[in-house]
Amino acid sequence: MNAFNRIIVTLLLLALIPIVTVALIVPQEAVDLLQEGLDRIEGQLGTSVSTGELMIRVGLALLIDVVLIFLLYLELRRPPKHGVPVRQVKGGEAQITIDSVIGQLEYHLDPLPGVLDVKPDVIPRRGGVQVALEVEMAADANMAANIEELSAITRRVVEEEMGLKLKGKPKLNLRTVPSPRPVTSAELFGAISPEIGEDLEAEPTDFGEVDEPGSADTPE
Repeated sequence: MNAFNRIIVTLLLLALIPIVTVALIVPQEAVDLLQEGLDRIEGQLGTSVSTGELMIRVGLALLIDVVLIFLLYLELRRPPKHGVPVRQVKGGEAQITIDSVIGQLEYHLDPLPGVLDVKPDVIPRRGGVQVALEVEMAADANMAANIEELSAITRRVVEEEMGLKLKGKPKLNLRTVPSPRPVTSAELFGAISPEIGEDLEAEPTDFGEVDEPGSADTPE
């Protein structure tokens, strides 16, 4: 219904653009054109019609009324619950909300090595769900291994643990994030005290050779 509403609104806006433009720029000509069209319609309606034509008009009006009432019902009805029926239930019916599926996927996928963040998108389909994953991964992660593991865990969580039907394969959209550069001791202490950072960045002092213990000359 949302797609239908967008189509109707788009068509109305496209029709209003030239009408408003012409009415504001040349209002007198627009009124004359409208009056001419109304006169033509009045002339056609003034003529007598046969019984067959009248029945066609009545049938067309009823058909349009039925379509409009149906569209009004779709617009005003209570939206369906965002839940997915569970397959493996005996002796009853059960539904799992989409938020619960998303939470379970995040719980199982976030701790994987190399995965920095994962955002599942669960779309209800007839008889199951379709899953797409937005995944941020470290730049040094094993991409091939992580893709296989993400897909396998997604299927296991959806089908085995939650009892739902996974429609098709999980769709993964991966994005790598570069690893942060290690912070040197000079930068770390320099943020605390610039004098300490400058001393650490300076060249180390040569203390010369240090005799190992026991190597010093002993007096005779």
